[in-house]
Amino acid sequence: MVDFLLTQANLPFTLSLAFVFLLGAFEAFSLCIGYSLVGALDDWAPSDVDIDSDVDGLGGGSGLTGIAGWLCLDRLPLLIWFVLVLVSFSITGYISNYISLAISHELLPQSATLPIALFFTAFSCRYIGVLVARILPKNESSAVSIDVLLGSVGTVTIGCAIKGNPSEALVKDQYQQKHYVLVEPELPGIEFNPGTQVVLLRREGTVWSAARFDS
Repeated sequence: MVDFLLTQANLPFTLSLAFVFLLGAFEAFSLCIGYSLVGALDDWAPSDVDIDSDVDGLGGGSGLTGIAGWLCLDRLPLLIWFVLVLVSFSITGYISNYISLAISHELLPQSATLPIALFFTAFSCRYIGVLVARILPKNESSAVSIDVLLGSVGTVTIGCAIKGNPSEALVKDQYQQKHYVLVEPELPGIEFNPGTQVVLLRREGTVWSAARFDS
């Protein structure tokens, strides 16, 4: 068993699993001194991605926002999501090599197992992530509806937004939580380049109409 785990073909998966145990040990130690790695990562990372409810299908959202929503990155604390990725990656890789060993008595090369593991890890994040998110307790005191962002000032982060082709913008709510939303100019002929500050005017589906903010 140890030889199977430490073989060169399984090295990426063993390292991933070892990192999970390392994170667990560090989190346990940090809690003993009154500090939570889970909370610290959520405060540091821009992981509050707002996706309309239709993202539960394969539609809804676009770009990084749509991908993050599909992978449940917006529903789980960053550390828990990262652990889910590592564990899914490791287990999928081990299973692939175990099946190969049972059938052909040989381990698959990493060029084959890594894409397989990444593929199934994505689906694990999507479907297992949804289940985990339903189990985890939610902090209702700081939960906000996407609609309360009306009138908020945000900053375009990626791409050039034009009417009919929205881009992502970073907005903070009254709790200073970060939200990534899709914005487009209210009127044709206007462009929002990265770094442009905009005011959210109204929402249609997942896209906010916005106007340039002049401070």
